[in-house]
Amino acid sequence: MIYINILLIAAIWVFLLDLSGAWQSMTTHISEWLTNGKIRKPIELKPFSCSLCMTFWTGLLYILIAGRFTVPTVAYVCLIAYLTPRIKDTLIVADAMLARLFNLLISRKDG
Repeated sequence: MIYINILLIAAIWVFLLDLSGAWQSMTTHISEWLTNGKIRKPIELKPFSCSLCMTFWTGLLYILIAGRFTVPTVAYVCLIAYLTPRIKDTLIVADAMLARLFNLLISRKDG
């Protein structure tokens, strides 16, 4: 179960940081606030703006708290963190496939 949880942690970070735009919106507002409106672009706050970094650190913290801090689990966290770009691609493909399926179902209903 711990391995599935680490994968879900990665998917959550990928969604929040890479796909939803929430992080960029928030850091844009922070940038604007810190510069009194002179700069309106997202701030790069590593490791907080990087899904790979956040997956790695959150995964390590999770296995430490769960009492499963071993070489294999650390290696798994590293592997999943490394694969965050592929997780992003997978989520995008899943979204495209669902959109196509819904469009197909809607066109059959109308026809």
